Amino acid sequence: MSLPVSAMVFSENNVRVAEERYRRGNPKGALEVLHALTFVFPNTSTNHRKISQVYLAHQIHWRFINASSFTLHDVLGLPPFCSYQTARRQYMNIVAKLCPEKNKSVAAKLAFKIINATWMALYGPEEGSGVGNIERELGIMFQEDEPPHQSVREGKRPCVNIIDTDSDSD
Repeated sequence: MSLPVSAMVFSENNVRVAEERYRRGNPKGALEVLHALTFVFPNTSTNHRKISQVYLAHQIHWRFINASSFTLHDVLGLPPFCSYQTARRQYMNIVAKLCPEKNKSVAAKLAFKIINATWMALYGPEEGSGVGNIERELGIMFQEDEPPHQSVREGKRPCVNIIDTDSDSD
């Protein structure tokens, strides 16, 4: 006979299952697990924040993947015609939940970039909604993450310690 599992342990296990599905390339499966965990199963007040943050990260990534059925406003969770103040409030709320320093979900970093690129595409200095614009913004954000390539000819080498195990002194 098995012992009943507490709601906290149950939800932590299901979050791990969802994260593993996401890592393996099944964002829809991860979102289904998190949706059920959010709306079907009981949550305790101690883990509800973590679950909602992970769910939001996966949901934003799913909306962005299915761009044909979602608009840029849908990615931010906004109605098509809303004021700048409402949009900014929603954006800041999402950014606070997706900050990679606080949200340890595997989808959080990518969702954070998607949200920032969507905001820049909609309300940035060059306002203009369009798929090409958001792709350009995401390209810029991903370039910032790449370490600068250093040329070996210039004498700059990566920090790797090479240990010579084949010494001739034997």
